[in-house]
Amino acid sequence: MLKNTFCSSPWFHVRVTYDGSFEKCRWVKSADHTDNIQRTSLLQYFTGKEMNQFRSSLIQGQSVPDCETCYYQDQFGKVSGRQKQLLKSAVRTDDFVNSLLSSPHREDFVYSNSHNGETTRVPTDLQIDLGNLCNSACIMCDPVASSRLTQDYNKLSQRSSLFIKPAQYQSWTENEAVLTTFLEQITNAKYIHLLGGETLYNQAFYKICNQLIDTGRSRQVIMGTTTNGTIYTPELEHIIPQFEEFHLGISIESVTALNDYVRYPSDIATVLANIDRFIALRDRYAGLHLTLRITPNLFTIYEIDQLFEYMIEQRITAESCNILHKPECLRMELLPRDIRSEVIAKLENLIERYALAKHHVTNVRNPHLVDQVNADTIIDYVEFLRNYQEPENRTALESQLVEFLKAFESLRNNSILDYAPRYTDFLRRIGY
Repeated sequence: MLKNTFCSSPWFHVRVTYDGSFEKCRWVKSADHTDNIQRTSLLQYFTGKEMNQFRSSLIQGQSVPDCETCYYQDQFGKVSGRQKQLLKSAVRTDDFVNSLLSSPHREDFVYSNSHNGETTRVPTDLQIDLGNLCNSACIMCDPVASSRLTQDYNKLSQRSSLFIKPAQYQSWTENEAVLTTFLEQITNAKYIHLLGGETLYNQAFYKICNQLIDTGRSRQVIMGTTTNGTIYTPELEHIIPQFEEFHLGISIESVTALNDYVRYPSDIATVLANIDRFIALRDRYAGLHLTLRITPNLFTIYEIDQLFEYMIEQRITAESCNILHKPECLRMELLPRDIRSEVIAKLENLIERYALAKHHVTNVRNPHLVDQVNADTIIDYVEFLRNYQEPENRTALESQLVEFLKAFESLRNNSILDYAPRYTDFLRRIGY
């Protein structure tokens, strides 16, 4: 059914990945890439065979394997990337047919339907991965996105089959000539999201921003980026006001030291102090919109009520990136039933204390809807925790969890028990 599978993203969006390869969407993770910014221009890829086939499949109502991440989010009633992208075409899943017929992009969809997925549009929404230069090694991350985690995986792959030695590659932004050429190709961009690695640790972030500022383009661009919160630089105080809007996402999992274990070697005191500085910037520049980007796992979900309360009090949007499903052994579906009940009770208490209600907001980055978005996110997690199905291979995943944690801890000389003591009985029972 078109309502459950169609997405308008490939009519305006493209992603450039860590090594310069093109990807059809920011949420797609293809196994193989053939086109690369070092050989193919942005427009050539956008109007080429791969994107044409992708558009054609979607407009024909096919369930596309590349879109499984969004289908997974839809399954649990969360606002998926697909729904966010549809909103940019003024299409709503709760009134799909009527909003599709009135969409400003309707004629583009019709054209593609009769021209084998071809389009006359140009990409205006870009996610640009600057490379994997990063000062963190988060346990749930992929080494393709973190140079520091790559170092860990190189060692861990010799100790456990759970860790595959990562392939080596060069971040495409290290090639100055390629980066300069690429900057000439993004003149039509209206929304640009820069990711790392750690973006504020990468000089390409500053080069792209300053190039847009120097050419006067920044005033017509909404710029977004995501940081792990460990870095603050005064240069942002110059950059941020120059853009039409600036969306700053801060990746965090807890307001306690548990964040330091998961997002190793983070220091939560430093992260919270930097968030205070970003809040001060937001108070000076109305165009700055802050979000805390969370990907709760088996352990951090226990303290998520504290993180949500922090967001409510600071009026920072809770942006739930997705329901973590890889690494499988960190999925929330492995929660022991007694802890699961406690988490639900804590979140229900939060809902009652703040009189939260469901608003069904899709535009999660609307600065005027912070309270509503936070309420939706909190209630969504309660519903997920109430309704998810435990995995059939739970015993195998529990064994993997012990091996996974012990492997990382052998490098870091720490223990999850010191950061999540409530899980002691559970972890001892499964062999930790």
